[in-house]
Amino acid sequence: MGTVAAFKVLRNEGPSAAYVNGVTDGQSARAGGNALTLYLQVGLDDYAKGFRAGFFGQMRLTETLDRR
Repeated sequence: MGTVAAFKVLRNEGPSAAYVNGVTDGQSARAGGNALTLYLQVGLDDYAKGFRAGFFGQMRLTETLDRR
């Protein structure tokens, strides 16, 4: 007998909670004059990406790839 697998449809419903938290923390860090740690400079998870976007003021929360 074969294996049956169920597939979930992934929907892009906006930025993740981690990204939004990172943006907020990045904006606060920039306002406070804090430096970036190594993790925040090179991290590839949503929080680190959001932190850099907030820190450097490059937020594009609603833009999608097909709009560019």
